[in-house]
Amino acid sequence: MPGSRTGPRIVIAAFDGLQPSQVTSRRMPVVSALATGGVRFLHNHAVFPTVTRANSATLVTGVTPGKHGLTANKSIFPEYSKTEVVDALVPKLDEINRLTGGGLLFTPTIGELISHHGLRWVSVVGGTSGNAFVQHPNAGDFDGVVIHPEFTNPPSHHDEILSRFGEWPAKEAPAAKLVTRTADVAINYAIDGLNADVLLIWFPEPDTSQHAFGIDSPEAQEMYSLADAQLGRILDAIKGRGGNPDVMIVSDHGYSTITSVIDVQLELTNAGFGSESDSPIPEGVSDADRQGIIVAENGGSVLLYVPEKKQQLTQRLLKWLSTQAWVGAIAADVVNPGTEGIVALSDIGLTGERAPDIAVTMRSDQTSQPAPHARSGAATGGKLGAGSHGGGSPAELHNTLIASGPSFRSGVDSKLASGNIDIAPTVLELLNLPIPDHFDGRVLCEALAVQDTVGSREVEVLRQPAPATPSKRSGTEPVIRKVRIGVTEYLCTFG
Repeated sequence: MPGSRTGPRIVIAAFDGLQPSQVTSRRMPVVSALATGGVRFLHNHAVFPTVTRANSATLVTGVTPGKHGLTANKSIFPEYSKTEVVDALVPKLDEINRLTGGGLLFTPTIGELISHHGLRWVSVVGGTSGNAFVQHPNAGDFDGVVIHPEFTNPPSHHDEILSRFGEWPAKEAPAAKLVTRTADVAINYAIDGLNADVLLIWFPEPDTSQHAFGIDSPEAQEMYSLADAQLGRILDAIKGRGGNPDVMIVSDHGYSTITSVIDVQLELTNAGFGSESDSPIPEGVSDADRQGIIVAENGGSVLLYVPEKKQQLTQRLLKWLSTQAWVGAIAADVVNPGTEGIVALSDIGLTGERAPDIAVTMRSDQTSQPAPHARSGAATGGKLGAGSHGGGSPAELHNTLIASGPSFRSGVDSKLASGNIDIAPTVLELLNLPIPDHFDGRVLCEALAVQDTVGSREVEVLRQPAPATPSKRSGTEPVIRKVRIGVTEYLCTFG
């Protein structure tokens, strides 16, 4: 049996949607103490789109969404259907994984990689089923375990957990009961009986409450304080068994506040890009173009798929998008798109077999308020005044990372760029395992107690300026800003 009876060697604690400014000694004393005694990363980044399932998959694979293939919460899987937008949840993900012979993700997860060395990955996830599933889609084949209220992988754990703990609480806002149950199962089932080497705990807050009540609302504050206390229970349980793990505190994305909700499919239809026969045909749009653009809405972003990848239709669509007030920035891999300000999908990490034809961020504006209320803008869903994410604003791309434990330095605020893409290689380094060449992320050497020469590595700021020709859209001109450390690039702004 793998693992140690003293508890996991590494604990990854994810607080869904937690922003760095929300980590204070008053509201989150446990996490704050870990930051004080460890390393706080001041310049950490999610990947785009800034949605949970894409970032969860990046966290466990160390590569961009285009490379691992889980491109968004909602997207097209062409092996499954070239026209159906899939909401990445169970059982659909399980079906796609079986259809592709275990190939839901194109690259191996941490759980797969460590299993080859006799080590075990265990997840206990109170978030969405899709988030849980992508963390280790083939867990049963690699001696791993994924636990979620709706399923376990392998399935044999599900009924036993229900018999011991009862039915899981419903995911409702605020998700207090679900947060506590997640900790209960982690302590009394995962830690007590599964002998994990790497244990990931995923709390569904403050994301659940921020979507319902607003960013840093009283309800959200109460929930991330509760989740902080539950993490304290988990760490105390491990300590009580003689363990002293390395701990990594992560979040999947940041947030913006919704000021307008756009029905993108309706906008396209009204512009003549829909398939409805009774919709008006604007000048310049032919009947051949009215096959219907496939729209995958992801909160602060939209993925668009063009039928048969028609070049002329794509160019007309790009030109139209560039004039819309709700559009923040556009990416597409089109030769001579005929529209200025279009960046490449490779610039935002979406190039791959399941890449969309066009990626669009919703407009985002500065609010002149400090974090966590620094940005607001349009979204594809939700309610006005509530929180949203998925876009490319700095507020959504910047997220939380804290590392503490025997392998890490103490009392350090790191100003070097880092990201969710670095978690997998760093975990392997902590376990003294080989680092695969296919990783896009890097080992966070600057945080390790045993130092190397990371401080002397080249840090390069990469900017792509706004187009010279003024846009017809209101707000900030499209711009992409990245930072590179070595060969690892971090997207700081897109939109």
